[in-house]
Amino acid sequence: MRRVLKYVAYLLLLLVLVVSAAGVYVYVSTSGRLARTYQVVPPPLEVPADDPTLVERGRYLVHKVSLCIECHGEDLGGKQVTEFPVTTLWGTNLTRGQGGIGATYTDADFVRAMTHGVTKDGRSVVFMPSQDYRFTARDLAALIAYIRTVPPVDRQTPQTEIGPLARALATFVGLPLLPAELIDHQAVAFEPEADRADPVSAGNYLIDAAGCRGCHGPALDAVGGMPDAANLTPVGIAGWTEADFVAAIREARRPDGTTILPTMPRIYKEMPDAELQRIYAFLMTLPPSGARSKNQHAD
Repeated sequence: MRRVLKYVAYLLLLLVLVVSAAGVYVYVSTSGRLARTYQVVPPPLEVPADDPTLVERGRYLVHKVSLCIECHGEDLGGKQVTEFPVTTLWGTNLTRGQGGIGATYTDADFVRAMTHGVTKDGRSVVFMPSQDYRFTARDLAALIAYIRTVPPVDRQTPQTEIGPLARALATFVGLPLLPAELIDHQAVAFEPEADRADPVSAGNYLIDAAGCRGCHGPALDAVGGMPDAANLTPVGIAGWTEADFVAAIREARRPDGTTILPTMPRIYKEMPDAELQRIYAFLMTLPPSGARSKNQHAD
């Protein structure tokens, strides 16, 4: 009996040593990645001043398409995004108020963050999905122009703290902790202007400007996307009409009556019918692939 207990004690000690070593590796590895700096040159962009049409386009993108407000708040003054165990994520205050970056960031700094996922000090942004967004030069100029018009918000958001769970997920399962690591910085460029008269072209661009592939996967078939993301190819939305798709976004409910998961942003319901119809037109051109997700069958 003593021999058995002795072996159990050795095994427990070995387990503690392995876990401790893994913890040290994760912490050292992620700390090095967080401290890494990137020397990148953002694509040149001119942001016209005092262009009401451009500002209004930026407002639309920020609030209805690219959903910057989901992390930065309705007033763009920053807010708490989510909280993992020992990890709290805060969206940055983008305004010119106290605690904001609007007064110190140049247009080029904003372009660098959005296209390269790199902050003014050269480090990677944290969790901001820069790797998922694709904008035309005009639309990115519109985003920046709108941000410049937002009233200053005096809000000092706490520094984001990356806890052990998030660090472990980033190390072992690919949690996109540092978007700059996921971007081919040599290939960064603006998207060509979409032909708005062509529903498929316009819908494809809306998918890119909304960063949909970040959740639904590169092929929008839920492969390589977020857990429980729906398949948006004709396999996943088989039998849906254009009216079904628009109603699903408006009501967060599928044609069979089941509820779309709350991780799908509800704000998309405020997009005009014409925009949702363009997205549907593009989705119908995708090659059928993947499988219907289980959450596409049940509430």
